[in-house]
Amino acid sequence: MIQDKKVAIIGAGLSGLCLTKHINEIGCLAPTVFEKSNDFGGVWSNSSDRKVWDSLRLNVNQLSMSFSDFQYNDKFPSKEEIFPTNKKFYEYLNSYVENFNLKKYIKFNSDVLEIKKVGNDNNNCKWFVAWENTKDNINNFEIFDYVVICNGAFSKGSISNELKMKLKQFKGNIIHSENYRNPESLKGKNVVVLGTSFSGCEIASDISEQTSNCFQIGHENLYAVNRFQPNLNGNDMPWDMLFFIRNQCYEKAKNKTDQEIWEINKKLFLQFCPKQDLSKNSNSKIPVKITKENNPPTGFTISKTYIENVESGKIKTYTGDNYEINSINGNSITFSNDKGDSNTIHNIDSIILCSGYKMDFPFLEKEVLDDVSFDPTDSFLPICLYEHTFPSTFKTIAFLGCLKGIFITEVELYSRWISLVFSRVLEYPTNEKLNKGKNELLDLRKLKTRPQFPILDCVLHCDSIAKEIGCLPDFESMKISDPELYNKIWNGFFCQASYNLVGPGSNPKLAKEIINNYYENYQNFKNV
Repeated sequence: MIQDKKVAIIGAGLSGLCLTKHINEIGCLAPTVFEKSNDFGGVWSNSSDRKVWDSLRLNVNQLSMSFSDFQYNDKFPSKEEIFPTNKKFYEYLNSYVENFNLKKYIKFNSDVLEIKKVGNDNNNCKWFVAWENTKDNINNFEIFDYVVICNGAFSKGSISNELKMKLKQFKGNIIHSENYRNPESLKGKNVVVLGTSFSGCEIASDISEQTSNCFQIGHENLYAVNRFQPNLNGNDMPWDMLFFIRNQCYEKAKNKTDQEIWEINKKLFLQFCPKQDLSKNSNSKIPVKITKENNPPTGFTISKTYIENVESGKIKTYTGDNYEINSINGNSITFSNDKGDSNTIHNIDSIILCSGYKMDFPFLEKEVLDDVSFDPTDSFLPICLYEHTFPSTFKTIAFLGCLKGIFITEVELYSRWISLVFSRVLEYPTNEKLNKGKNELLDLRKLKTRPQFPILDCVLHCDSIAKEIGCLPDFESMKISDPELYNKIWNGFFCQASYNLVGPGSNPKLAKEIINNYYENYQNFKNV
């Protein structure tokens, strides 16, 4: 075992905190976390850098959004509270930090300026890390054995150069979604929301109760999935309790043709979003076009009130058919779609840009960025490397959480994997795996029609990472040795604690406790 190897962790968001906990538990690695703001939590923090609005609730229920060995205080949340507010999730992260004593490893107000390779051996090179303490304007540097980049997928708001030029002609107020907090300043105003993904639909819903007029403009309509969906018994369940069932995920992937998978996906989304089904609602205001080229059929967003606000007219939509801005003149916006429909809205007071985010690594050297094929203009796959984590050339640097649509379970598994590899408990992935994995992502990046997220199935993906780590249970053996436990993790709601039953750092007793809690919650919602 190696001793006293220093690890620089860039960012104290969810990924950085989780990695710090796992690195600290290894015992032979010493973490130092560099956080630019004065608080931990990243987008969820209480600092001015947070990127969530006041009324935001998580898109997945709190069981999905928790670590495998640390539960929320309310182990049996009510229907009203099972989707946490951003404040509740921050409190959960705060409890996690306190429970595992992580704060002492974090250097707050530390803006990383430069990370440079030291030495010529790419397999064992060290890293020069320079940073500025923004509180006292003092620059510092230190040499580290390892570096992990955890500054996330929400580094900075993304606005295309073409849109920037058009926005220069606007005389009103422009807000990017990362700076939106609440609708107070928009009361009685005419507001345009640009974008139809998660933030676009949720912010449009949030402001539509206060604005005089709320207009939404976007290229495509997404399936707007309500947080609660009826099960076969007609009972409302959190949507992810219906979606993330291990046996269903394996069955869906087993020996299916592309056409069969396409039909399964289409049926699922139409079940969740009947009001967007053109075969049943020919006058739908936000119909979704389904073609065999988009599998899964288009993307989706999560919202409790979006559909009803569109139907009531509180949100006036100009979405689908590639609607885009043609010109902006003063307080007027002109836009059109592929059908040739053209519209102009006058007297607009504010524009809210829900145009997504892009990753930013200003502190990394070009040779590192080239190693991960960094493309700052590609918000879908800005970096390409094995399992989104391990570069092909440099074996002492890794990336964590720098991925669109990543779940907390994947963050935790990647954290374990990085910790085990850097501590030499596990071997670094072979060059064959590194190159194959990178090339697969480069091919995915080139696709004309790309899925909404790079990872198509969270459950299957997590199982594949767990297999690499050695913490994937033997389901066939468990079926015989412990059929009750098998039923809970195979046929019940997906529980990340199943990865703590076996393998490095496992805790079977705690894992079974948490699995039982998940299953009981699942049954409560299923049978209410």
